[in-house]
Amino acid sequence: MPVRRYGGRYNNSSSGVSNALSSSSTAGLRPSPSSRENSTPLSTHHDPAFLSTNHAKNEGGLCQKHHVRFREPSVEVEVEIMDDEPSRGLQKPPSRARHAADANNNSASAQCNTTRTSDYTFYTNEDQKKVYEALRSLRPLPELQEPRRVKEYSEVSIKESLYRIIEAHDVIMVAGAFFGDEGKGKTVDAVAHHPLCTCIARVNSGENAGHTVYDKAGRKFVFNLAPSGLLLPGKRNYIGPECVMDPVSFMEKEIIQLISAGIDYHDRLFIGNVCIVTPYHKLLDLLGSAANSSTLKGMAPVHGSKVMKRGIRLDHIFNDDETLRKRLEKDMETYLGLLKVKNLSDADVVRLCREENSDGVLRVPDYVIAFAQAKEKVKFLMNLYHDRVRNNPDFPARCDVIYELRAAMLRGEKVLLEGPQSYWLSNARTKFWESTTSADTTAAGLLAASQLNFQQFKSVVLNVHKAPGSSRVGIGACPSSFVPQDFFSAQNIKTLHDLPPATCANFEAIQRTLFRDGFPYSNDKAKHNGIMAPVEYSDETGDYNIGVAMAIASAQHHGECGAVTKKPRVCGFFDCVLQHEVNSIQGPYLTISALDRGDEYDKVGVTIAYVYYNPEGKQVNVNGHVYKNGDIIRAGDPVPSESALYHCHPIVKLIDGWRDNPIAAAKRRRNTPLPRGLCELLSTIEYFTNCKVLSIGNGPNGDDIIYLRQ
Repeated sequence: MPVRRYGGRYNNSSSGVSNALSSSSTAGLRPSPSSRENSTPLSTHHDPAFLSTNHAKNEGGLCQKHHVRFREPSVEVEVEIMDDEPSRGLQKPPSRARHAADANNNSASAQCNTTRTSDYTFYTNEDQKKVYEALRSLRPLPELQEPRRVKEYSEVSIKESLYRIIEAHDVIMVAGAFFGDEGKGKTVDAVAHHPLCTCIARVNSGENAGHTVYDKAGRKFVFNLAPSGLLLPGKRNYIGPECVMDPVSFMEKEIIQLISAGIDYHDRLFIGNVCIVTPYHKLLDLLGSAANSSTLKGMAPVHGSKVMKRGIRLDHIFNDDETLRKRLEKDMETYLGLLKVKNLSDADVVRLCREENSDGVLRVPDYVIAFAQAKEKVKFLMNLYHDRVRNNPDFPARCDVIYELRAAMLRGEKVLLEGPQSYWLSNARTKFWESTTSADTTAAGLLAASQLNFQQFKSVVLNVHKAPGSSRVGIGACPSSFVPQDFFSAQNIKTLHDLPPATCANFEAIQRTLFRDGFPYSNDKAKHNGIMAPVEYSDETGDYNIGVAMAIASAQHHGECGAVTKKPRVCGFFDCVLQHEVNSIQGPYLTISALDRGDEYDKVGVTIAYVYYNPEGKQVNVNGHVYKNGDIIRAGDPVPSESALYHCHPIVKLIDGWRDNPIAAAKRRRNTPLPRGLCELLSTIEYFTNCKVLSIGNGPNGDDIIYLRQ
């Protein structure tokens, strides 16, 4: 990973925060980023049977250490862990004086050297400064002056904008244009309100997605699999085709919301013959996934069962018990085999589940833990599915979803396909393949899974992105982000509650520092080259690299956390390089959510290009193209894979904000002129991505949307 904004792969002397390990708990251990390329990755969970410790005190009595050794089939790692290491969460970072004192105490440091869980630092380190020195003289790209003309945008009604697009097509797809959590639910709700849009279907993937919608009474509903049109009377909502479902979780988390609200869903919601996510799929996810790489919803394991044709579908639960029993026995072999390989007992698995839930977020449900404890696991599952699904009068009706969608369209009705995740999280995209979800969540994947005749029916895609503070969760490269994707998880920060309120709490001061000092020539077009300087922000809790400060402040101030995992999202600049590919493949229409956040920014940054720079001078060969230091990757160029993107740095165009003319729904009267800064932002995005911005979100409510006249 690059080092422009954080300690990163090249910093071998980090004093960043790490986790505590004890002889009874090893869930926090992960290899440092610097070791990932040349070593076999360690599982994030380890059996105590593989753990041996001994305590030693050095001669000077300076520190207490544990020698911890892990043995796995192909790797053995020994680390030294301090007795007084913090247990979890963000700790107060050392001040610059502390750094200097540490540097002058090398002998003591050598005696008490510890291996950290990550090489990331909260402060600006020497490697970051070296990278900036190499890039600061980069000649400004002519594109930084584009667009030469700022378009004027005006507000129109939904009927003059969105409804015209709906009426010209048969299939409307709402798809994420970045890395998920873009705010697609509001657009889905707006489309679903059209009178001719009678069918709303969730297609592909499972409960690892999350959409938030509100009914007319202002009640909030959080759906993972249930389509967002479920709250509208007269609409038919379908789950499938090619969705995967944990039916027990679906009833406990989603259907219960409808029952509690008094909403009769029996004539609104229908479920197809979905693949079933079982408790052992979720446990396989827990035991086998790298840190921060999974929502722990069993997605990769259940898709593995599907590909191997070993799993079960919903029809199996409603039919012959003997067939169900045999298929469960066969499919469970993978889980039982993993326990043998890792030498884990049922008690060990239960302990790991409870550790995962120890911060109050129920990531592993009670019935999954009960399955891990059960002696007769197949019998447990059959009883579970009989009780919670087959014999449950509250379980929704079933149908052939593909047939129903096709029949509706032949009657002249409109079908809305609600996409999970996003274009760049699709496992069909080779650029981010190692950090994607387990299904094809592009618009093409939605249309293919629905099996609608694309030669007979006209389709359109509404791409959704979020700005400012474009965000993603999970692992992987993201050149436009303020910090690397695993920055929070590397510090073992699992939820926003692990970020103390006093740390980087002054969002106003931090964003001002970013745009004033991080881009020192922002007001001089001849000198501004878009490279962010590694300046620091200081508050009462310590010194922070400005990227780290902005990442923490954005996550807290905007409430950016995963809809499913509750993990802090990593925010950054709007990325025109990635967005250009999305629009070139999925069509021109773009809706931008949460744009009222711009009311609080002095300036808004937009990534218009990347520059490749590896401090070690290494080149990367991607699809036959060799990337070397100084290479520019522009919007419209081929997007390289993560092996190159880890070493790409954003070239950021800055646009003046619109503080004096806010667009938030609570502060703005409809049909008033849009501020110039906003118009310049939209013009810039359209210029570099070839998109057409259809609408912008300006508040939390479902109708807080400004539709634009082109």
